[in-house]
Amino acid sequence: MHLNQRYGNARQLNWKVPAIIALALGLPWLIWSATHHSLPEIRYTLISFESDPTSTTPSIDITYEVKRRNPMVPITCTLVARDIDKNIVGEFADQIPATTTSVSTRKTRVLARSIPVNAAVIRCATT
Repeated sequence: MHLNQRYGNARQLNWKVPAIIALALGLPWLIWSATHHSLPEIRYTLISFESDPTSTTPSIDITYEVKRRNPMVPITCTLVARDIDKNIVGEFADQIPATTTSVSTRKTRVLARSIPVNAAVIRCATT
């Protein structure tokens, strides 16, 4: 006599139902999170920076591009200048007003307390 005939079949756990429920809930969330975080409200790109050797005050010019989904919202970008040891020697809050175009290229001078060698855009956020 076989054990299955004597004691009956053991209950088989059906893994397909929980897998379908997890897939139905997880896949839309995964797609939403991927598209939401890959397309931020504000995106900025550093184009170039150059110091002006003829200037009497230490400064650096920074050119950057800002793309925003809603151009009707004003934003503020924080720009910094760094010295040879990567210390921040200058900072400027560049306020960008609301416009009708979603992409804008800016060229801004950041004053510094010592000679800067590079510059960066730290962050851009709504004001």
